[in-house]
Amino acid sequence: MLKDISTTIASRFVSGFQQPVAVRAFFRFLVAYTLIKTLLVWPLSRMVMEHHTITLPRSLPGKLLMAPSFLANYHVDVFIGLGILLMFVLLVVRQNYLGTLFFFWFTFNMYTVNLPFADGSDVVLFMLALWAVPMATLPSFKNEKVKIVQQACYNLAVLFCQLQVVYIYLVSGSDKLMSATWRSGLAFDYIRHLEVLYNPIIPAVLQSGTWNIVFSWGAILFEMAFVVLIWIRKTRIPIIIVGVLFHLGIWAVLSLPDFAMIMIVSYLIFLRDADYDALRQWIRRSPR
Repeated sequence: MLKDISTTIASRFVSGFQQPVAVRAFFRFLVAYTLIKTLLVWPLSRMVMEHHTITLPRSLPGKLLMAPSFLANYHVDVFIGLGILLMFVLLVVRQNYLGTLFFFWFTFNMYTVNLPFADGSDVVLFMLALWAVPMATLPSFKNEKVKIVQQACYNLAVLFCQLQVVYIYLVSGSDKLMSATWRSGLAFDYIRHLEVLYNPIIPAVLQSGTWNIVFSWGAILFEMAFVVLIWIRKTRIPIIIVGVLFHLGIWAVLSLPDFAMIMIVSYLIFLRDADYDALRQWIRRSPR
């Protein structure tokens, strides 16, 4: 029985490139997000590099990995300009190994360049970019054994990328659940005193102790529920919709658009080709 189960699981990962439309959409939205963010922070990146020098590692692998950052020490505009050009190309061409590898290379070095003001969204970005490397399907190898390995790497990368996103919610939700500050609602009271981040237009009626508890437990329950419900076919889309609203709420309350958007983009890795087919059919049926 165990042998049959293991055979079934193994065959699942070598039975072609699964959900290719959804995976390509995920990668293109990831590139588009990175392009927009890079353009917006370009002036800040230039300012940082005027007072910040990146030290090149001594090892050869380290030097190769950090070479773009070393370029930014002297020509930050050239570094960013090449990255922007790369992303425009990636939005046009089919997803391939060379392109995805260069994309990860750029996102990692962009994180290094922007380290003085980087946040969690930058870490999530280059981690998603790393998983996107084996999600490429070109070049497609004709040798049967090599093709099986290629398909297995592709499908496993999708799974591990999904697990990465789920892990973020699992750790965040668990930390909140174990924290008396979050369970009591005091966390949201503290958040309101973050004058640099907190949005003052939030209505006063939502700033009571009762609402603090509601918001705190709402965040805890969503994050813990996401870990389970995202894997169930009937609850996948509903929990994604709740997640989009959840992160838009964080954007509104704490003025953190980059983290909200990267998490929303990460949801695309959980979609299926059938979801895009249903969306296209809905658009065709909608009145014009």
